Amino acid sequence: MPRMSGQATAQPRPGEHLERFDLDEQGGRLIDAEHRGRYWWASQLASGRDVLDAACGTGYGSRILQDAGATGVTGVDVSPDAVEATAARLGERGAATVADIRSLPFEDDSFDLVVSLETIEHIAEGEKAVAEFRRVLRPDGILLVSSPNPAVYPEGNEHHVHEYGPEELAELAGRHFANRAVHWQHTWLASVISTPGGTVDSLPAAGTQEACGTRAVSALPAGGQTYSVVVASDGELPKLADLVTLGDAFEVRWWEEQLLEEKRQLARVLAEKDAIADQLQQASGSLLDADQRLAQVPVLEHRLEEAHAQARAYRSEVENSLSWKLTAPLRRLSAMRRR
Repeated sequence: MPRMSGQATAQPRPGEHLERFDLDEQGGRLIDAEHRGRYWWASQLASGRDVLDAACGTGYGSRILQDAGATGVTGVDVSPDAVEATAARLGERGAATVADIRSLPFEDDSFDLVVSLETIEHIAEGEKAVAEFRRVLRPDGILLVSSPNPAVYPEGNEHHVHEYGPEELAELAGRHFANRAVHWQHTWLASVISTPGGTVDSLPAAGTQEACGTRAVSALPAGGQTYSVVVASDGELPKLADLVTLGDAFEVRWWEEQLLEEKRQLARVLAEKDAIADQLQQASGSLLDADQRLAQVPVLEHRLEEAHAQARAYRSEVENSLSWKLTAPLRRLSAMRRR
């Protein structure tokens, strides 16, 4: 078991946020395949080693490492509640303590394997964390560290301070370890961890470590991985088998429901589009009729002007006629009677 040192534990700095996978609420879904898949993959290296689970959360991964035959598993997390849950999961064969990965409370050369999965993106000082991992590892110890790939992972996660691309994460590890290798974690309806351009053979089902068959998977697309996992050591890098972790049927049904709802919404949008097209066609017809009527206005105005001219000419002709002049006294007499 590791030896504790007198180092003080750090706390999250302003702007750094906690984000935690809840196995009880999210078990069986794709996010479960992602999270536990990483630990099942890491557990290949646990047997016979002293292991540090750096940012252990509630300890579901620590227990996977313990069950894989680790000599001892120690979990650290900044959350006292998470540490309490981890301690309960590990029992007397493990340990858990409140600590920050940038200031680990262990002496040098305390562990054979450090596992820090989806943690480094939550802090501002990744360099300090990797330096601490190197310090507490024994000379040939191994580090497994992962981060979401910002080129693929959805933007806007308020809990992430800095997401590392695969080259950046490998470069960070290379500043502290002689050797390192990048592995890809792809996410579809299953979570796949593989070497770049590799194929996947074993298919453990979510919730188990038992292979449920073999299947060849075509070469995975370069640069399209959702997460990057770096293996680093001053010794020879271990051979790690690729892994596919499946979610349960609920996840497939959920995606099917989302697809059906999208189709229903698309059908509604298309129906609204057709209705709007009909309205536009009717409006276009009305506008055409209005345009035709407006085109007749100049003709009508010209005819009206001609009628006015004819009326003025006729009035002038009447007023200049002999009969009009002879009947003038009669018109004046008639006007006087009306008064």
